[in-house]
Amino acid sequence: MLNLKPPRLATYMLTINGVLLLGYAYYWGSLVYLFFGLLNLILAYGVGRENRTAIKVALVYIAINFFIALFYLISGNLYSAVDVAISFLIMHDILSYIQVVYQEETAEEEEKGA
Repeated sequence: MLNLKPPRLATYMLTINGVLLLGYAYYWGSLVYLFFGLLNLILAYGVGRENRTAIKVALVYIAINFFIALFYLISGNLYSAVDVAISFLIMHDILSYIQVVYQEETAEEEEKGA
């Protein structure tokens, strides 16, 4: 049996990112920010429940978000540094979790095969 902790840091950071985007949606009245804020909250729930599909979608979404925010940061938008930091922490936590799960599953398969 896998006895792992869910990626808590990623769950918290996705929640914080979602709340920030919902604040932007309220302040500017934008439906785009509202959509992405709700997407972040839904992904935070799925990652917290260790849903593999949600983890994969969150990893792809956050990687794209990281690179776009990094380009904004390079172009001079200093406020994007917060978004880059949050995205980096989420990616690091999810990738660490995937690595541990992979190692556990391969160890289980080796025990069954031997």
